[in-house]
Amino acid sequence: MYFLIFVMIFKTISDTINVTSRDILRLLHKDPKGGVKVKRKISKTEYAFLQREFDFLQQNGKLDSEEASDLLALYEPKGATNFVRILLVFGAILVGIGILSFIAGNWNGLSPFSKFGLIIIAFILSYSAGYKLEPSYEKTSRSMYYIGAAIYGAGIFLIGQSFHLQHTVYTDFLLWAIGILPLAYYLKDQLLAIFASAFLIIYSFTAFEFGSVGPYWLLLFIPILFWMNEKRIGKKSSLFVMTILLSVAFIVNTLELLHIDEWLSILLVFVAGLILALFPIKHYRTESSWVGSILFGITGIMLTFPFMWRELQVEAIAPYIFTALMIILLIYLLKQDSLPAILITCGLIYRYYTDITYDFMPKSLFFVIGGVLLIAFGFWFEKSRRETVNRHEE
Repeated sequence: MYFLIFVMIFKTISDTINVTSRDILRLLHKDPKGGVKVKRKISKTEYAFLQREFDFLQQNGKLDSEEASDLLALYEPKGATNFVRILLVFGAILVGIGILSFIAGNWNGLSPFSKFGLIIIAFILSYSAGYKLEPSYEKTSRSMYYIGAAIYGAGIFLIGQSFHLQHTVYTDFLLWAIGILPLAYYLKDQLLAIFASAFLIIYSFTAFEFGSVGPYWLLLFIPILFWMNEKRIGKKSSLFVMTILLSVAFIVNTLELLHIDEWLSILLVFVAGLILALFPIKHYRTESSWVGSILFGITGIMLTFPFMWRELQVEAIAPYIFTALMIILLIYLLKQDSLPAILITCGLIYRYYTDITYDFMPKSLFFVIGGVLLIAFGFWFEKSRRETVNRHEE
């Protein structure tokens, strides 16, 4: 849909200022300094969509074949290079595991400073190899950096154990994230940034540690991750999603640390998810809609259970009022052709089906009807998704 909008805008500008397609193509191929722009990498599905749209424009006389070819040449489908990267990443993981396995296997026979030295040497050698290979073999270079990042993280745990350092495992994950974030910034690497986000999510659960001061370091790292994604890594959807999940984890665990009632914590996440779904961030509209829907969908279904309202002593009526409001919200979203709303509706129906029928219905019949419901939900979702895609293509 976004590429179709691009083509429409492109045509409108061309008609309005009376600039020929050839002039626009020259502008697209050149940057302000006269250099050639790098091809934009897009998925094979998006590339095929562009091909169909340019063919359509040719058939309607809006583009000639040479102009369409020049426009299409600005894009490059992601192909076998992804396989190479996956292969190198798995190779790096195996090498890292092998090195650490060797160190751990001889752990008892080494002095603390020998263990520390081995880890430091392996870490430096990995980063040095990555830096040396970077100009000529970028993907292999990254695998060396990944090995170094793995050794660094595992070294934190092993050194802490060797020197009997007094800290929690959550602190180890925090240190691991701090160590690989600069590398992610330097390499503009999405994968490392995602791993750092995941480690910070684990660190956020430090709120459950007795005597913990809370995961307040995240007040620094959450803005850094958002900034890195926008300014350095290239506005990656996956990193945006991970940073949103990290923010949610921070909020939930901080509320737990402050001994806020569980129902209120879940309700706050429900509201935050609903806002994100109804008012998605411009550049991440699809991702915002899905993440927000998942958050308010899961927490919304949780709030339909009576035990969630027990602390308020309103479990007899509150869950049913909330369910009624949830149904009204879902009807509104379904009218807006929201695919996530279909999944939430299915989950809500299945939650009440299980709650009502499990105790008195024969178990064989319960599973048969449940399976039929799931198949019907799957058919409904697939049919709705296909209709939505068809409308967008039209």
